[in-house]
Formats: sequence, structure tokens, C-alpha cells
Amino acid sequence: MHGCVSALTLASAFAFLPAAHAAGTPAGTRIPNTATIGYVSNGAPYTQQAAAPSIVVARQLAVRTTWQDSTATPSNSPDTARPLTFAVTNLGNASDTFLLTRDNAIAGDQFDPTDTPQGAIWLESGSQPGLQVSGPNADVAYVAGSNDPTLAPDATRIVYVASGIPAGFTTGALGRVGLQARSTIAAANAVPGSVAGDDAGVPIVVGPQGARSSATGAYLVAVIAVGIQKTVAAVADTQGGNRVMSGSVLTYRLTVTAKGSGSASNLVVTDPLPGTLTYVPGSITVDGAPRTDAVDTDDSTFSNGTVRTVLPSLAAPQSRVIEFKAAVN
Repeated sequence: MHGCVSALTLASAFAFLPAAHAAGTPAGTRIPNTATIGYVSNGAPYTQQAAAPSIVVARQLAVRTTWQDSTATPSNSPDTARPLTFAVTNLGNASDTFLLTRDNAIAGDQFDPTDTPQGAIWLESGSQPGLQVSGPNADVAYVAGSNDPTLAPDATRIVYVASGIPAGFTTGALGRVGLQARSTIAAANAVPGSVAGDDAGVPIVVGPQGARSSATGAYLVAVIAVGIQKTVAAVADTQGGNRVMSGSVLTYRLTVTAKGSGSASNLVVTDPLPGTLTYVPGSITVDGAPRTDAVDTDDSTFSNGTVRTVLPSLAAPQSRVIEFKAAVN
């Protein structure tokens, strides 16, 4: 590892999701099949039909879990609430509910990440890409058995694993975390091809890959660990209160941090606004100092619905705070 990280881009975006392919025909579908024979006897045409009993398509349980981060997530030692991004996809042929569990004790690494007190697993709310633990776009803290995600066939849910990184580890140390999704219908030890139950006369069968799937993500202790956090610093409604409603002005705060030692260069922070918000012109500040919206000599712009700030360098340990305002449409 080097003490300088170049061309580091910090932007909120959903990770690429591989195409899902559910297990074919929907569960419970009845498949009729009738054969017809035609013939001529004594100069007269005749036909005859034979129908096989209708076949009912079984309900098949199948799931896929994938780690979405392209590389190990850089972190400091110690560090707090560092997220890994996973995708859970229902590959079965009916809606299914999945139990999520994490495994901090993956063999072959140098340290075991820990659960974070505010939530070890988070479900993407769909309001804003990336883990948001607070504010109006906050994601949902997962509680096993309480809010297990239910997915239609082919549907995918983004899941975040938030971890603490223990102290005492040097640059290059690797820590792994596993995430497993398992159908709540099947037993933990259900094997492919086994019958897991019956749904109104439709058999429930564990698919060829099983009713559970696991993926492993990783953290890497770096000389410098750069992170970004987004919060809502203030809400001002049209009545002088702090309720979020049409016309309310939200003050967003982006905190960029560098931990460890060394420096990072060319940090590009982009924040595209959703269609439900309208940017308040001239509201960008960096460390409390105002910035213009135009492309000029300062480090920030607003263009094409996106707030953008370029920080030439950031030495650790240090934080920079970017704020801007947006009104609720």
C-alpha cells in the first residue's frame, strides 16, 4: 500500500446487479396436455382425443447472494460502521421470504470484523443508493424474524453489512464477512431436491442449488482510509417548523474523512438530486465557506441536477464538510 491514493471518486450509485433468472413457470400453474388422432375408416373421417391428467408445477426454492463491491473496502484499524454491499435475489418461481445472517469468523483472513451496535445488517430502503443510517432516506436496520425481506420471483434487494474494524492491525491486513440468505420455508439443513412442504396442494421443493446462498466480502486495512457520510443537518418547513413536507428546505451535509496516515488526491464528490428535490441556488458551502454554482475557480459546481465538489488532496487524519440545500417539491 502507498501513502497516496490518486483519482479517488466518491459517488453514490447502485452496484451493477447481474441478471436474475427465476425457476421458470410460476408455482401452481396447471399444465393440460391433449393429443388428437385423425383417421379414415370405410371412407369416413374420424378423430379421437386423449387427455393426460393436468400437471401442477411445484414451487421451487432458490436464492442467490452476491457481494457487490468491486474490491476489498479500505478501512482503518480501528474503524467503525464500514459497509459492505450485497445483493439477494429470489431465483424461485414464487414469492419467498429470506432469513439473513452474517458470519464474522471466515477462515483465512487476518482479523474478524465485528457487528456495529446500531445495526449489523441493513436493508436498502430504495430512497438513496449507499448505506444511510439516519435522515429521511435512512435504510432499514434488519432484525431477524421481524422484517425478513420478501421478494417476488427475480426480485433483488440490496443488503448492507456494517462492521467495526478492531484495533492493532497494520496495512494490508484483510478481514472477511459472509452474508447468507435462506428461505424461511426450508430447514437450515434442507438439501437440493427435498420436499420442504405443501402450499395448498402445490409441493414445495428445494431447488438444485439449495434454498440458501452465501457470499463473502472483505475489508482491507490501508495506510489511508477515505470515507463519506451523508446526513440531513437541518429541516425548515414553510410554517417555521422542522417537518418534511412540500416546500420544506433540507440542508444536506456530506462529511469526507481520511483516517490513518498519508494523503489522498483528486477526491471527487458527486451527489445527484432525485426528482423529488429542487436545488437551492448558491447554497453550497465547503467547511462553512460559500461556493458558487458555476464552473469557475472554486472547487464546487451545480449542473445537470448534481452537486459536485473536487478536493485536490486530503491528508489523514482530517475531515472536510460539504453542505447544500434542496427544497422538497
